Amino acid sequence: MNKKVVKKTKKSEKKKGTSGKKFKFKSRVMVWKEGWSDKPDKSGAWRFARLPEDISAKIKEMQKGKLRRGWGAVYARAKIGHSEWVTSIFPDRYSATYLLPLKKQIRYEENLYDGIDISVSIEIWFQK
Repeated sequence: MNKKVVKKTKKSEKKKGTSGKKFKFKSRVMVWKEGWSDKPDKSGAWRFARLPEDISAKIKEMQKGKLRRGWGAVYARAKIGHSEWVTSIFPDRYSATYLLPLKKQIRYEENLYDGIDISVSIEIWFQK
C-alpha cells in the first residue's frame, strides 16, 4: 500500500509578526559528509539540497537585524513535487549557501535519490 501522507500547512502556522519571501531554484540531492555513515548504503546519513549562492546572499541580507535562531536557522516552508513541509534552512559553514534538509518521508514520496537534480520552492520568514 503506497499511502501518501504529506502535512499540508496552513498560513496560520506561521507566527504572528512574520513576513515571508518565496524563492524557486534547482538543486541536487546531496549526502551530508559522505563517509560519516557506518552503513554501506548510507541509509543513516542526512540528505540536503543546497540553495544557490545568490539566493543565500539575499537571505543573509534579509536576516540582518532579525532575531537569530540556533545555528543561524531560518524558518522555511519547502515544496518539492506534490510534497510540502515546514522546516528550517541552515547556513553551511563550508560554503556561502544555506542547506535545506530533505526528510526521509519526502525523499521516498517524491522518489528523490542521491545526486539527482530537483526543483525546489521555499518560503522563508523571520520572527520580528
